[in-house]
Amino acid sequence: MNKILVIDDNKDNLFLIDRIIKKDLPESKVFTALSGEEGILSAQKILPDVILLDLLMPEMDGFEVCTKLKSDDKIKHIPIIIISAIMTDSESKIKALDTGAEVFIPKPVSPNVLVAQITAMLRIKKAEDKLRDENLILSSTITNGLDVYKDLFENINDFLCTHDLDGKILSANPAAGKLLGYDTKDIIDKNLRQFIAPEVRDQFDDYLKKIKSRGKANGFMIIQTVSGEKRIFEYDNTLSSEELSTPFVRAFAKDVTELKQKEHLLKVSEKKYKDLFEKSGDAILIITNGKFVDCNLATVEMLRYKSKKELLNTHPSELSPEFQPDGKPSFEKADEMMNMAFEKGSHRFEWDHKKADGTVFPVEVLLTVITNDENEKTLYTVWRDITDRKLADRIQKALFEISESSYAATDMAALYKSIHEIISRLMKAKNFYIAIYDENTDMISFPYMVDEFDAPFQPKKFGKGLTEYILKTGEAKLIDAELDIELSEKGEVEMIGEPTEIWLGVPLKVSNKIIGVIVVQDYNDPTTYGENEKQLLKFVSTNIAQVIERKRNNVKLEKYSEELKEANQTKDKFFSIIAHDLKSPFQGLLGYSKILANEFYTLSDEEKLFFINNIDDISNNAFSLLEDLLTWSRLQTGKMEVNIESLNLNEYLAPTISLLSQTALNKGIKLTSLINSDIHVKADINMLRTITRNLISNAIKFTNIGGKIIVKSKLLENFVELTVEDNGVGIKEENLQKLFSIDKSITTRGTAKEEGTGLGLLLCKEMIEKLGGDIRVESEVGKGSSFIYTIPLSN
Repeated sequence: MNKILVIDDNKDNLFLIDRIIKKDLPESKVFTALSGEEGILSAQKILPDVILLDLLMPEMDGFEVCTKLKSDDKIKHIPIIIISAIMTDSESKIKALDTGAEVFIPKPVSPNVLVAQITAMLRIKKAEDKLRDENLILSSTITNGLDVYKDLFENINDFLCTHDLDGKILSANPAAGKLLGYDTKDIIDKNLRQFIAPEVRDQFDDYLKKIKSRGKANGFMIIQTVSGEKRIFEYDNTLSSEELSTPFVRAFAKDVTELKQKEHLLKVSEKKYKDLFEKSGDAILIITNGKFVDCNLATVEMLRYKSKKELLNTHPSELSPEFQPDGKPSFEKADEMMNMAFEKGSHRFEWDHKKADGTVFPVEVLLTVITNDENEKTLYTVWRDITDRKLADRIQKALFEISESSYAATDMAALYKSIHEIISRLMKAKNFYIAIYDENTDMISFPYMVDEFDAPFQPKKFGKGLTEYILKTGEAKLIDAELDIELSEKGEVEMIGEPTEIWLGVPLKVSNKIIGVIVVQDYNDPTTYGENEKQLLKFVSTNIAQVIERKRNNVKLEKYSEELKEANQTKDKFFSIIAHDLKSPFQGLLGYSKILANEFYTLSDEEKLFFINNIDDISNNAFSLLEDLLTWSRLQTGKMEVNIESLNLNEYLAPTISLLSQTALNKGIKLTSLINSDIHVKADINMLRTITRNLISNAIKFTNIGGKIIVKSKLLENFVELTVEDNGVGIKEENLQKLFSIDKSITTRGTAKEEGTGLGLLLCKEMIEKLGGDIRVESEVGKGSSFIYTIPLSN
């Protein structure tokens, strides 16, 4: 393990550098020191591989620390990286390098730059250690025997020479001349300076200064051969330690040009790979012999783990649910997929993985073979989260199915059931209902509801339930127990029973008009629905609303079409009856008038009077029929003006009842009014009088002499119920259903042979319904009839 010593008086800097090294150089151990003195002691004790040193520190600055570190024979070979935020000028950089530092980095430090420099220094340290060992061996060999030394000197392939303190070559081995492109004898007495590449020749003076001041110098130098080729030499030179009148330098160098080129290419390649590996938005992993051995940060984020370490040395099935969607165990199928990749070279497929929190999600996996031998089977693995793509496919399919259901469903019930089934394929929908709001009646109905505990809700007035809260706000709401209680305390909703665990309601809108609400809920698990489910249900709700509205309109249209067809048939029959009833009187009129015209002078006065009276009766009846027909026509076409006002019921009906009392008395019938004098209604006075006149006249018509008729009132919740009751002849059961039918004619003569138009009761029904009431009949043959109708009360 590499040992890295960081010397900085700022604890935050120590912490950040420690984090960077641990993240990108996991095989390294970091040691820290808060002062120069402490750093020197730590370096002597732990012998680090690299030292990171801050310049600006109290008591002992970085220059002094570096000088002392490099003056200690035990630790002077350790590479030092100077880091400074303030002293970043050229003079400071030169001074730092003069004191022995290998690298100068200004703050703020880029993590990538810092890691790259540390990596480079570790490699240099390793190479220097190797050279040092070789030098020790060489020194030992020289010590043990001049012959051995001479053999090495003559045959070693590396550059060996001695030179004076000005750089003049005193001796050189054959390899030295060869490496420079000369005969060895031709470089003797030449100065090493002239073999240095011109662009870096000024570095030679620095080299000589180090030799003279430290007795040693090492590093890299660019050499130019006789052919002009540039080569990189790594050197490690020492000043002779013997007591000589003329000191000299023992020089040892290796041609490391190819090594440096390879190292450079390796660095570039490593950087490109690392950038591609770490910066990819897709999860990238390396699988060796069935286990994950490396992964990028995107993998950690995708699976929601804290670090790479938690994922490494695991089998793919350990990061997956027990079974895959096709029912196969994940362990078996993972091995099957990897084997297919090794057979084909690569393999792409879909897979379900599991996040740290247990969430299962779909990914597209690409396995590519890197190595495939017996000892090492390695796969380059790429995961791409396809949750959104899968969801989009499911939503698109759901939208299509919702649209199709409006045509496939035979009725509204089938449509609602189909919608429930489609939603169930998108999310959990065990408890589900659709509420429809009618703004005209302010009523909410629940045409479809499936629930674990509750029976389908009955229609109700707009209140303060959660459904009404969605209708009122017009927004999708995700309501848990806490929010349910909060809304209840604010008076926004009225809680029924226990607070809901989780309830999701979404408005159904058509052209910005809310027609209802779609709801799902869970009584046990508050995590069943979240923001994703809310957005999903909102997304499909527009289509659902449009489909419901379209189907409702189609149903209404079909119903209206049937009603129109039935109404046309009914009216055709009605007009046939009316034509008959209008035409029939004219047969009598024409007959009587023709007799009077042709036989007037031969008829007696009694006969003439008989014919004239009949013509009068027939004419009056025909006129009454025509008048009722015109009134009915105005009602049907909406041309009859309706003036609703608040009226005292008894006060406005008394004149009509009084007038009819005389008619009843003329027939020997007693007419009594029991209408409460304090009742006020909302009605059109002319319609109300016409209804009352027709019903009482009808009662007089079918009541025998000596009979009685009672008009009475009864208060209901929002209406008054009026009854015209007689003890007349009554109505047969089979005729009761025909009384108010437009296509049925049951005109019957009264007890005194009175005739009617056959339209009176139909007109009464139409007018009562115009006023917002209804009418019904109770009757028994021989005992009488009761016509009961309602009129809205006035506020």
